[in-house]
Amino acid sequence: MKQFLRRWRTPLLTGVGIWVLSFPLLTSHPTITPRAVAAAAHVPDKTEVGDLQLLRELGAARMPIPTSEAVPVAAAAAATARPLVATAPVRAAAPVRPAAPVAIGANRIVIPRLGVNLAVGWYGDCLGRAVVPHYGAWRWSCAGANNTYIMAHNPGTFTPILGLHAGDIVKYGDPSGRLHTYRVSSTTIVSNTQMWPLGATSGATLTLQTCWTWDGTRDFIVRAVEI
Repeated sequence: MKQFLRRWRTPLLTGVGIWVLSFPLLTSHPTITPRAVAAAAHVPDKTEVGDLQLLRELGAARMPIPTSEAVPVAAAAAATARPLVATAPVRAAAPVRPAAPVAIGANRIVIPRLGVNLAVGWYGDCLGRAVVPHYGAWRWSCAGANNTYIMAHNPGTFTPILGLHAGDIVKYGDPSGRLHTYRVSSTTIVSNTQMWPLGATSGATLTLQTCWTWDGTRDFIVRAVEI
């Protein structure tokens, strides 16, 4: 027995000593807190989660909107915007009044389409030697029966009649004040030696004459019949 005790005394004492020394470690337990558990599990607590959420919101506010998202946003803003339009009060259009008819007195010729409105004087030289006045229109008293013959200068007051065409209307107030209305039937150019424009006609006719050439050797003749 003594030999047994001597043989195992040292290992027993060593084991008991180790157990005594480690007893506090086996019986003590560290305090566990939520932050310690979160740190051990690498999971942030509520405070850190709030901080992370704040950082994310700040980062999102600073980040530019992607182009694909910015276009719909801009389109939606443009669609909802209301342009400012200046509106004026609507006024009823004034009724259109027909132009008052031109009063044509005695010794006057009017060509409505050309805007011609001239006083007509009397030219009494049947030989045609007297100078025709430059202004106004003049009726030749020596024309044949039924032929009202009126002449004037070109360039001058009768230049517009070069634009007359068949169908145009010409109005003439005779010396008594009676109004005659004529419709143009033809226009022609003649030599000043031809006398037929001055001759008599079978019906009421108006003949207009003006120069066609600068030297007066050719004339522009308008023939119109009364309607």
